[in-house]
Amino acid sequence: MRVSTMALICRRFAAKKRGTFTQSLSLFSSSFHDLSHNNNRPFSPTPRIDFSCIHGVDDAVFLFREMLRMRPQPCVVEFNKLLTSIVKMKKYSVTLNVFDEMRQSGASVDEYTLNIVINCYCLLNRVDFGFAILGSFFKRGYEPNIITFNTLIKGLFLDDKVIEAEKLFIKLLALGLCEPNEATILTMVNGLCKAGHTLTAYDLLRLLEKTSFKPDVQTYNTVINSLCKDRMVDDALQLLATMIDKGIAPNIVTYNSMLQGLCNFGRWKDVKDLIIEMADHKISLNVFTFNILVDALCKDGMVKEAKDVFEIMMQKNVPPNSVTCNAMIDGYSLVGQIDKARKLLDSMSGRGLKPSIINYGRLINGYCKNEKVDLLKD
Repeated sequence: MRVSTMALICRRFAAKKRGTFTQSLSLFSSSFHDLSHNNNRPFSPTPRIDFSCIHGVDDAVFLFREMLRMRPQPCVVEFNKLLTSIVKMKKYSVTLNVFDEMRQSGASVDEYTLNIVINCYCLLNRVDFGFAILGSFFKRGYEPNIITFNTLIKGLFLDDKVIEAEKLFIKLLALGLCEPNEATILTMVNGLCKAGHTLTAYDLLRLLEKTSFKPDVQTYNTVINSLCKDRMVDDALQLLATMIDKGIAPNIVTYNSMLQGLCNFGRWKDVKDLIIEMADHKISLNVFTFNILVDALCKDGMVKEAKDVFEIMMQKNVPPNSVTCNAMIDGYSLVGQIDKARKLLDSMSGRGLKPSIINYGRLINGYCKNEKVDLLKD
């Protein structure tokens, strides 16, 4: 952005009484008008607004045109419903053009409308236009709410403006522009982790623990998962212990991330301890948990142990899926037990699984690695 995020925010708040609004907000041109149906239908003074008739973007545009012709025009809530339906179709450019035509026709808009528009610009990687819309809040006498700022922070991350996102978040805290909520914290942490700033997200989480803004389990899960992916498993274990001490109960997502991180390092004793801890917290292993264990054991050549885990799945009525079978096929192939790999593939149908091309590909790869290509004819 030409103007820094912080300067723009401060200017908008300082100028809220006089306000300046970008005169041209539409990014997209006249192709929008070609989306509408033929408008030669008879005029109805009070057509019924039936959103169930919307099955595509053309239907939404046609209904919008009918709503503009109504006298009196529908309230802003109805227009917001229409905009939301277009957003759900991921037709963000069309949503913006509908808003632009609403503005030109004098249709009602409110804070919710403007938040929808900001969200669309951010999803189109035009967060600078999102900040321009922020000026419209002040011009119309509205106060931007936390949803507005959450959307802008997310937009900054989507546009790879990590530093600007951090500055905006800090400004929210320092100036009290809006009270951050759980969504704000999760947006920050998730954005930092996806941008490769795991340690910054970790530090932010530890800082927030000392404030009134308490992170929830989903926020902890995000950081733990990122730490494990970045091979900082001991830090992840420490964070897991911290959340338990603070009375935040970990869930299956937490443990699956931790197990994956530990398995990647072959830390089987820690894996065993964690599974015992899961049992103590009455958290049942799901198919993803078993797949993590089976895959890691097979990659380490511990196929017998992987087979034992596979049998435990069956005993606990957790049906294996195609991923489980792929891991076992790879494991059998690795230790030269290609006949067992073939037998497992043949048994998939009896387990209610339809073998896929990937399953067959894994088996063929196993035959090739074991130099038994001639057996494929059988």
